[in-house]
Amino acid sequence: MKRLLVLLPALLLVNFAAAQSGQGSLRVFLDCSFNCDTNFLKEELPVVDWLNEATQADVHILHTRETTGSGGDRVTLAFLGRRSYAAMGDTLSYATSGDATSDDERRALLKHVSIGLTRYLARAGMSDRINVTAVQRTETEEKANSIEDDPWNYWVFSVGGSGNLNGQASSKSLRRSGNLSANRTTEELKIRFSGNLNYNRSEFDTGDDTIVSSTRSESLFGQVVKSMGGQWALGGTARVSASSFQNTKLQMEFGPAIEYDFFPYSESTRRLLTVEYGIKIQQRDYEELTIFALEQETILRHYLEASLSLSQKWGSASLSADFGHLLTNFDRSLTESYNFGLFGSARVRLFKGFSFNTFASYNRIRDQLDLRANSASKEEILLRAVQLPTGYSYFINFGFTYRFGSIFNNVVNPRMGGGGGQVFFF
Repeated sequence: MKRLLVLLPALLLVNFAAAQSGQGSLRVFLDCSFNCDTNFLKEELPVVDWLNEATQADVHILHTRETTGSGGDRVTLAFLGRRSYAAMGDTLSYATSGDATSDDERRALLKHVSIGLTRYLARAGMSDRINVTAVQRTETEEKANSIEDDPWNYWVFSVGGSGNLNGQASSKSLRRSGNLSANRTTEELKIRFSGNLNYNRSEFDTGDDTIVSSTRSESLFGQVVKSMGGQWALGGTARVSASSFQNTKLQMEFGPAIEYDFFPYSESTRRLLTVEYGIKIQQRDYEELTIFALEQETILRHYLEASLSLSQKWGSASLSADFGHLLTNFDRSLTESYNFGLFGSARVRLFKGFSFNTFASYNRIRDQLDLRANSASKEEILLRAVQLPTGYSYFINFGFTYRFGSIFNNVVNPRMGGGGGQVFFF
């Protein structure tokens, strides 16, 4: 009976009355770059003024997410008070399941945004528009949600596949792929297994002859990571793979790694600064003789990687650098057999209405041990069917947005909008 009498505040439903015409007295800016149904929030939570400009907001909601062990997301909402609310701040976190629909996700977001805004609305003198309801869990729900009674013991499995076929008079192509995974994630231990199969075939009729290009790749990957406290992690990886593009008939590799986070892992949604060092031993069997006249070889290499990730009121940024180098094959490793890579991305609001975004990567490549001895044909080069020799690679993308005019963004008008759903194909 005591359990039945305990009121658990697990579900807080904050229902706001419809806003009266004219401006509201609480201005809110939702800082979310992906998968937030803002139109739904405006329709269901009209009591506040939604802004498209952060500097004029009373409350800045910073939305960040991390993937959970079940394949869902752990969402963190940081409520950052501004202007007369600068002394007020809150953080709410919740998790969505791996099979959650878009409607499940947007309703979970609405609920927690509503909960987080309650004290700001009360401070703004709008408490008469707030209704808070606490719902008691039943005994059945408690048992179903109990970790101790989890029949799967944290394991989550996934199997999938896809394919497509397209063509026209002079060309056609076929692509098929499959994947599987098995993951177990707890605070102390993370275990991951995954597998992938990919096959691509293209045919082109030039009028004189038919050019056929095909690539395939397969891989099995496993990882075990053990928490060693708030800032250390120790783990290891193993992989078996094959790739026609990389001239590998079979490649097996495994090795240990250690990582240190300069910030506690519990702060990873807002800031992360890690350094990882690892060693890998690889056994390679090649499809064709390499430029070093080898059909197979054993390689020992080590690597060092540093990574910084920030998500703040001004935007988000990430930067990483990695360096890998051979410890064997000394005739090559003491000179040129290394790989150095830089990666960076940023989405920053520089001043009112103006934001800048960029994505860039650069690799200095000196470890192409698996290149074929035979030169690639013109068709293979044009169709990118095989790996080509190079000393570097880079990619740069950048853009900016300047928004001016009204800072208010409350109205939703879906007329002739092409439908209310969004579908992404990868």
